[in-house]
Amino acid sequence: MRTPTTLFTLALSTLAASMAQAQQDPLTLSAGYTVQSDSNLFRLPSNADVLARTGQSSGAETIGVTTIGLGFNTRQSLQTLSVNLNLVDYQYQKFNYLSFTANNYNLNWQWAITPRVTGTLSTDRKETLNSFADFTGYRQRNQRMDTTTRFDATYELDGPWRLIAGTSTTRQENQLAQVTGSDYTTNAVDAGVRYQFGSGSALSYQMRVGKGSYLNRVVPNTNALDDQYTQIDNDLRLRWDLGGGTAANANLTHINRTHPRYGQRDYNGFNSGAGLDWAISGKTSVSLAFSHVLEAYAATDSNYSSTDRISIGPVWQISPKVGLRLKHEWAQRKYLGSPTSSVNSNRQDITRDTTLSVNWQAHEKLAFSASLQNASRGVNQAGLDYDSTMLLLTAQLTY
Repeated sequence: MRTPTTLFTLALSTLAASMAQAQQDPLTLSAGYTVQSDSNLFRLPSNADVLARTGQSSGAETIGVTTIGLGFNTRQSLQTLSVNLNLVDYQYQKFNYLSFTANNYNLNWQWAITPRVTGTLSTDRKETLNSFADFTGYRQRNQRMDTTTRFDATYELDGPWRLIAGTSTTRQENQLAQVTGSDYTTNAVDAGVRYQFGSGSALSYQMRVGKGSYLNRVVPNTNALDDQYTQIDNDLRLRWDLGGGTAANANLTHINRTHPRYGQRDYNGFNSGAGLDWAISGKTSVSLAFSHVLEAYAATDSNYSSTDRISIGPVWQISPKVGLRLKHEWAQRKYLGSPTSSVNSNRQDITRDTTLSVNWQAHEKLAFSASLQNASRGVNQAGLDYDSTMLLLTAQLTY
């Protein structure tokens, strides 16, 4: 069976041959620089001994981020190909052992055999630094790499009905081992049906089956941490186009996650969400969203987490070149499903995140932005609270 990665390699070879004699769109070159200040890089509580944990008297930090990008976009007949490569260099002023350079990419082929048989083949890779909200190795750099490759297809039946199917591979790797965020890889297939309304609204159902493996776990072990899992999702989604640039969406997904060796780690339940993108006027809009999400969180006293999140984000386009955005997000996270009857987690987190940003398109090829963000977490267990304020100033040149 050919994997999505193999399919993508074959697709690029085919496209390259067909496009060799065709006129190509110009390359896009970009360069950007961001100065980011963070009042609490390590997400420590206010009463923490910062010197003992980090070797510095303060956990505040200034980070310089340089980005160089190369993009290529072309459309040939029914085929559209886009390639984006980015080199991102992070330089930490005080804690320079955290400095690193990320090599990120995103490749996307929107293919079509006929106007009724279409799909997408994509692959992407992103390198980041694990957040110190969850990783407490304060004197170590712990990079994380996420890669995803996906192939999907849509067949347009007579009328509004569509058959949809896909396959994907997801992989996460950390530079240093983490208990609750272990390295893993997942292979999944999905299939379903979508009803496309003439107004642009759509209703869909998909079933997804994923089989995953944790890469650095040895079984048996005393913590009942399995090295494999299977997850089956039954997903129902609605997108409702209300006209005038306003749309609503909703989803309901039943998930069932099982483990072959340690069945006490199994869990199931419903994920749900709803959102509204409301175009109030030609210059103002607001986004509202709610979600309830279950995620794996295998610790000594929990199997998974349950997160309820509410967000609001108004936007004001002051002029064609200047925009102002505000986003506030509130979330409550609970840790559930103990693998033993004797130990249960009662931990609950409340997080708040508020960001105010302004964007200025000074020239067709030159843009500036500034944002002020406050992030905080309150936990019903000692030593896990934090509060942080971040300021980001960015200049972006695109040619």
